[in-house]
Amino acid sequence: MTILRQLLARLDPRARAGSGAPVDQAEVDRRLAGLAQATDAAAHRLPEPVVESARAVIERARRRRELSQDLTVVALAGSTGAGKSTLFNSIVGTEVAHVGVLRPTTAAPMAAVWQASTDTDELLDWLGVDRRHEVGDGGDELADLVLLDLPDHDSTHAHHRAQVDRLVDRADVMIWVMDPQKYADALVHEAYLTRFARHAEVTVVVLNQVDRLSVADTDACLRHLRSLVAADGLDDATVLATSTRSGQGLPELAEVIADAIASRRAATSRLMADIASAAEALESAAPDPGGVIRVGGAPELAVLNDALTDAAGADLISSAVESSRNRAAISAVGWPPLRWLSRRRADPIARLRLDRPGVDPALVRTSMPSNDPVALARARTAVHDFAATATAGAPAAWVTSTRGVAEAAADGLADHLDRAVARAPIAKPSSPRWWAFVGWLQWGLLALAVVGGGWLLALAALGYLQFEPPPTPTVSGLPIPTLMLAVGLLGGIVLAAIARGVAATGARRAARSAREALRREVSEVAESLVVAPIAGELESLADFRLGLRAAGAPNAQPASRRGQATS
Repeated sequence: MTILRQLLARLDPRARAGSGAPVDQAEVDRRLAGLAQATDAAAHRLPEPVVESARAVIERARRRRELSQDLTVVALAGSTGAGKSTLFNSIVGTEVAHVGVLRPTTAAPMAAVWQASTDTDELLDWLGVDRRHEVGDGGDELADLVLLDLPDHDSTHAHHRAQVDRLVDRADVMIWVMDPQKYADALVHEAYLTRFARHAEVTVVVLNQVDRLSVADTDACLRHLRSLVAADGLDDATVLATSTRSGQGLPELAEVIADAIASRRAATSRLMADIASAAEALESAAPDPGGVIRVGGAPELAVLNDALTDAAGADLISSAVESSRNRAAISAVGWPPLRWLSRRRADPIARLRLDRPGVDPALVRTSMPSNDPVALARARTAVHDFAATATAGAPAAWVTSTRGVAEAAADGLADHLDRAVARAPIAKPSSPRWWAFVGWLQWGLLALAVVGGGWLLALAALGYLQFEPPPTPTVSGLPIPTLMLAVGLLGGIVLAAIARGVAATGARRAARSAREALRREVSEVAESLVVAPIAGELESLADFRLGLRAAGAPNAQPASRRGQATS
């Protein structure tokens, strides 16, 4: 009968039914989902090794949960000559692992199972352990135990070290076996124990072969080892002194293993520790500077839209609309003999190809001159300033990724702004009704002047031909033909001046409307090209922090959503 079997026979049946508080499986699911959320958000932002390590933890955790949760995998790892295989044989109760005399001979991991089953085979297949031994005398108490003997972690063979690394990541409980001469070896502490600082609940450190030491030396080594393990971050890990020759410590070690089997907590505790460690690594790669994160604030948006509107050529377009409106007004209400002068100049709106009725704006380009380099530079600066303000309190990784988004947006400004100009409803507006009235009135005045002038010419011609002209009617002593000519000419010129002044006011109003229409289109460009992508980056940061909090990262703080701020 193995020492484990003997111990279980002495334990109270109620203790064997499970010790310790049960782990809420829903909590495990929540933390695993949180880690997956944080990892997805960190992709392409945090260093790839950190993200891939977290993905590996997620994959291992999901696969382990698919396998039997009743089985507990206990692995013995140790350095060369630590007596790991001998200890393995002592726990099993028979010589299963070959004990080397000169150098380690455990070239491949060995598994001991007390009751073979389909679940056990599937678990060992996932662990990649081909060498298996069925002990066969454990009864129901040990049916759920899988005991592994790993190759030496300090082996000169790289393949041995790779197997150890793989199984150390997958075992539910790790027993690190050390000998009195090499228990302070930096390799095991720095490469393994420190890395698993969150795994104290499923870590056991054994100082083996203490039969070679005096009682005083054993106590001194054990105290020193405990201090080293505490320095590794494993303050709560179990540290034991054992000897396979004298049997010292073996019952305590067997009790630890038996408790892990009985409580059925080890597998879940290991997963929880893995998830927390991965979340902490992600958090360390993106520390929270504690600043303010905000996107979409009114002042920043106003500055951005102003800069982009200027870069789109708002001044030129406003001037073109005003000039076009004035040109149309002159053609409609100007003094008829001079209207042809306005028609000789090309319509500014048509010249810029801003008036394309019935044509899809996405399919045309305007004839706007190249963007003003100064205005475009100001717009690029405004984009970068908007991104910098939004990410002032973000981790460096998100500052960098958001800067990249801003740079891409700045590079595409010219084309997007040109399309915004093409979409903007800044075509020539319809003529006001009063233009038609004034236009007919102008023609009436001109006709009056023509009639008056013709009358005077007729009178002059009769006089030149020595004919007696008929008497000319007068008004207040002024000849009516002269009054008709004067009223027609002066009235037309004065009316044209007044109408042009009134029309100029409307032209300025049309220019303002065109600028506002352009600003609305530019604001949509700002939203789609700048604001939304930057908001998306900060949304990913919010998802990252929420995921870390759910996964159990100690310092994760929520990030603000769009239009909010947090410090």
